[in-house]
Amino acid sequence: MSGGGPLALISAGWRYDEQRDESLREALGEPVRNLRLYGAFRDIERAAPDLVAAHARKQAALKAVKVLYREAIVAALAGVQKVGGSRRDRACPWYQQAIRHLQEVDTLFLAEADRLHEQFAETERPLAHPAVQEVRAAILETLAGCRALLIAGGHVGVLRNRMSFFGLDQALREKPIIAWSGGAMVLAERILLYHDHTAHGVGLAEYLDRGFGLVPGVVFLPHAEQRLDLARADSVGILAARLSPFRAIAIENGGGVSPEGERFGRADAVRQLHEDGSLTEVPATNAWGADAARS
Repeated sequence: MSGGGPLALISAGWRYDEQRDESLREALGEPVRNLRLYGAFRDIERAAPDLVAAHARKQAALKAVKVLYREAIVAALAGVQKVGGSRRDRACPWYQQAIRHLQEVDTLFLAEADRLHEQFAETERPLAHPAVQEVRAAILETLAGCRALLIAGGHVGVLRNRMSFFGLDQALREKPIIAWSGGAMVLAERILLYHDHTAHGVGLAEYLDRGFGLVPGVVFLPHAEQRLDLARADSVGILAARLSPFRAIAIENGGGVSPEGERFGRADAVRQLHEDGSLTEVPATNAWGADAARS
């Protein structure tokens, strides 16, 4: 990846450790320009406290919606499991109806999230605020001088929110991208949170929000081998059915694939979850029609 100018980096998901990117710079051996989105938002906190307070109210309203969303997921998922169980017949109309109800719960949450985001944008017009315009212009100027963009993981919610706050949607479409972990998740149309191995037992898979849609038709599941019980065909099948028609794509450390079909590392590092509970490697010739997503 050498030659042609520096690389831009978004590491806002690392939060207070955003600029602790020495190991990445050393591994790359190339100049890196950290866009410092987490720090930039803190600058806005000082320069435009009223705007940030309005943003915090929007986020609080979204959290309140998520409480109801989680309760609805629990009920809908219980229906799927009761009708289907480990011996579900995927063609059973009652099972299909239970899956559709679970999908409707997800769709309703995303619609409510859209409503809150749109209301904030229309009422507060953050991108028109002088302080935001100044900071955003500096970010875009730095990005324009870089040949490609790296998007790291970390806290995917913070990463997504900071990128959205500064309106980077269009800028993302103008550069080659290499993303991993949470960075890959935000490139898809939807961002799913999931964990089968929490301290309190099996976690509840739920949508965080919409992603930026650069990689259409998929939901990325980074570190799936650690976070999901992939040996349980019933849970894998339910998750794949719930996410349909989006393809559930598990990505692991040590490999990836580009839209052009170039393989990176482990052949089994990119796999698709299927409704019958199986997993298959995503072919090296597969193209998602967007920039590369790596783990």
